[in-house]
Amino acid sequence: MRSLRHKLVLFILPLAVIPLAAICIFAYYQAKQQITQDRTVLYLEQVAQGIADNILLSILEKQEETVSMTLYRELGDYLVRRGDPPTLLLDQLVVVHEVYDLLVLFDTGGRVLSTSSIDRNTVGERLDPERLAQLRGRNLLSYTGDGRWLEEVRQGRVGYLDWHASPLIRQLYSYQDDDIARQRSIGFAAPFMSDGVMRGGILAYMNWEYVQEILDNIEEDLEQRSLTSGYAFLFGKDVNTVIGHKYRRNRPGSGGGRVPLVDNYGSRLGEDHGLEDLQDAIAGGATHFYYEYPPGTSKISGLAVVNHDFFQWICGVGINDEDIFAPVQDLKQVLMGAVSLTALLVGLLTYSIARGITVPVKRLTRGARVLAGGELDQRVQVASRDEIGELAVTFNEMAQSLQDRSHALIELNRSLEEKVRKRTSELERTGREVRKAYQELKDTQVQLVQSEKMASLGQLVAGIAHEIKNPLNFIYGNTDFLRQYVQKLEEVIHFYDSRSGLEPEDRETLDALRRRINYDFVIEDLDRLMDNFEEGAERIHAIIGDLRTFSRMDVEKTQRVPIREPLDLALNLLHNEYRDRIRIRKDYGDVPPVQCHPGRLSQVFMNVLSNACQAIPDRGEIRIRTSTDNGEAVIEIEDDGSGIRKEHLGKVFEPFFTTKAVGQGTGLGLSISYGIVQQHQGSIQVESEVGQGTRFCVRLPLRS
Repeated sequence: MRSLRHKLVLFILPLAVIPLAAICIFAYYQAKQQITQDRTVLYLEQVAQGIADNILLSILEKQEETVSMTLYRELGDYLVRRGDPPTLLLDQLVVVHEVYDLLVLFDTGGRVLSTSSIDRNTVGERLDPERLAQLRGRNLLSYTGDGRWLEEVRQGRVGYLDWHASPLIRQLYSYQDDDIARQRSIGFAAPFMSDGVMRGGILAYMNWEYVQEILDNIEEDLEQRSLTSGYAFLFGKDVNTVIGHKYRRNRPGSGGGRVPLVDNYGSRLGEDHGLEDLQDAIAGGATHFYYEYPPGTSKISGLAVVNHDFFQWICGVGINDEDIFAPVQDLKQVLMGAVSLTALLVGLLTYSIARGITVPVKRLTRGARVLAGGELDQRVQVASRDEIGELAVTFNEMAQSLQDRSHALIELNRSLEEKVRKRTSELERTGREVRKAYQELKDTQVQLVQSEKMASLGQLVAGIAHEIKNPLNFIYGNTDFLRQYVQKLEEVIHFYDSRSGLEPEDRETLDALRRRINYDFVIEDLDRLMDNFEEGAERIHAIIGDLRTFSRMDVEKTQRVPIREPLDLALNLLHNEYRDRIRIRKDYGDVPPVQCHPGRLSQVFMNVLSNACQAIPDRGEIRIRTSTDNGEAVIEIEDDGSGIRKEHLGKVFEPFFTTKAVGQGTGLGLSISYGIVQQHQGSIQVESEVGQGTRFCVRLPLRS
């Protein structure tokens, strides 16, 4: 250990590697903490709910399609007059909608009158005409077993057939060698009404692969996220029967082949899989569940119910624990490799630097020994221009003039002290700049993360608003026609009612019927119902407009807008949070338009107003005031909620600081709001007292 090189290596190597290793260990545990089961459960619950909503929308869409088929005059005329069968129209409907194996027209007794004849799986191919001929006149109840759907149709309502293997479809299609999902169906039955009388109906058999495909798509999405063990499944409303699953007979595999998998279709949770605990959890309304399946493999599943009046299936998404923490293990290997590589590089670099120092020092040492021996003509070779080179020059000068030795040493000492002070000052300034840059980097990183999230949210909101607006336009555009039709029907009814041509017995029967159906109230209530339809449609239309405006906030340019517009936009989007429990008091002053990003300011006001709503546990009041002061727009938002503790007031704008429970807040809302206000060259302040409420004050320049 006498060598300076060895000492430098042993000193610098731990000095560099130990902090790096500590940082890596900290990063590892931080990453592991981020990927917790709670966050995974929340993610799985959201995915399961998304699947349930997607299935519900698909069911409602097909239900509306079936009802819309009753609007075809050709089908209604056939049920009344029984002319030529409308086979061509039924075939066209099968081709257009793509998901129906068979469309059946039936009479009031449930007997088959006409069916579609085209094979939906093969363009131009038709079903066996002999088998179709055998169906005509047969009662559909002999194929469905359950007759509740027919009773619903007779009452003028839509009837449903739950998940089942239809004997009727099996008779017409050869699905035995296909994916078992194609061997299951659900049905929608809609009545044809004429003069208030049910003349018959149409029954649409939808192939189950349409729903199974939604589950398979989730499996592919999870696999792209490296969650290879994840998949979606579906249980019947009996909370026991598996009606949709990854593992099923004849499921298509890669290359168009069939994957020989264990068939879980139609299996039972309790009897076949021993998952009574999962069954009890679903029956108890749980939104997630931890269990082992197969034994020895831990799983987490998110659960959601398809919220339909009839098809109340239970949707689940499950992932193995090993997939959840796989990224953390990968990160661990990367960090270990980084520490090892850094240690090697630091060791080599330290050894090289130490050698560059020790060799000139040894040369000077030998020269000093020779000079001490009395040989004043000894000179040391100057090999560099750094401090050691200067020392060599000084050494030569010292040998040249021993009389000036003391003076030269004093000047050299002063020079070295000045250099040390200068270097120390530069290091301190550099350290301050590095800390400032690091803080700016953290703030920018938070902004970028939130910006990316808001961009994704904007795309999602814009898509949802677009999808909702199409059916809304259909409802909104037809409400006026419905009002006109109702008025015309009222005129016809009043005309007949004013005539006295009815026999006394018929008049008594008519009066009894009017009393039984509460005729006067129905006529009086129709206008109110129409007004409610229009008001609801206008409300949805306004919300969609606000959502689309909010979704464009990351791409908008600055513009001059009244400050009340982003405030009202935020209030509209938060309507459900304060409705029926919080009173909103607006005191908008005469404030000129502000040059700003309206969408981003809406995000600021949404964060502040959302926190105000959450701070009021039951009922309360939120006051919003706008005014001008010294060339600035002043926006004050005050609530009478629980308030903020004094020791937390100085931290509310720090990233990731939150006083909410785990899973209820990220601590980024007010931090992002603070950054947005600063980008507008404004300021935001908060005042609060526990139990008295909180007041946020945002000041923005009228001209940016």
